[in-house]
Amino acid sequence: MKTLLIILLIGGFITYLIWGHNNPDEHVELGKVAGKKEITGIQWHDSLYNHLPKNMDTTVIVNDSKGNPFKFSQYIKPVFNREAIIFRDKNVWRLHRLTQESQDSLKRDDYAVASSERWDAWRNPDTIQNWKIKLANISNTLNQADYITVLKGKRKMMITRNGSVVKTFNINMGFSPIGNKIKEGDGKTPEGIYHIDRKYVRSDKFYKSFLISYPNANDKRLAKQKGVKVGFGVSIHGTTPGKVNAKDWTAGCIALQNKDMDTLFKYIASGTTIEIKK
Repeated sequence: MKTLLIILLIGGFITYLIWGHNNPDEHVELGKVAGKKEITGIQWHDSLYNHLPKNMDTTVIVNDSKGNPFKFSQYIKPVFNREAIIFRDKNVWRLHRLTQESQDSLKRDDYAVASSERWDAWRNPDTIQNWKIKLANISNTLNQADYITVLKGKRKMMITRNGSVVKTFNINMGFSPIGNKIKEGDGKTPEGIYHIDRKYVRSDKFYKSFLISYPNANDKRLAKQKGVKVGFGVSIHGTTPGKVNAKDWTAGCIALQNKDMDTLFKYIASGTTIEIKK
């Protein structure tokens, strides 16, 4: 009887170890501090390698602030633990560690790419307790499109990933769409290569927005030559109820239907390159 009891105890202990290894929900560390930031969300455990979403692109290489390349196995833990975030800097993926030193560096650059996302990650603690949600969010980020092409003449927007078209959208533009934007108030949508400064949900009738990095150096130079104000605030935004069937009604922005803005929000991150052609 004593021998049987010992066997049962050993068997139970082994079962606990196996279950604990394969059940990521058991590995929750609360109150961990990274730098000066308290982390309250569920933390990484290597057993999660067995639960990665099937469509997660683990081939993405991410560069740190010094340009050192990191493989998936090197950045997944700090990103999952919200000790860092990854963001797109035009055509390069970058790792931003949520430390005081990194935030001090961010303060010194008013035009830093994806600054809003990096500040939001610093200010808002991670409270997600479901590892499936966290992995799905990371997977969605890694699978996003990497380039936006706008064809003004065809009133089309295409988003691509590694050169392959992911989605195509119908668009509307400024009320005087033909030609490049020269000055403030001319009603033209600019032409050139820019990037998405930031994405945000609006509190007004335009629904959601992607702010475009207009004006670039060429735009400023051209406006100066003409002796005019260069303009600002060009974005991709939603459509107001009264403009659903209107054509080319913005002040120079690119307008999509709101359902298409929802799709674009899923596939495009701040920092993504956008090329606007004639």
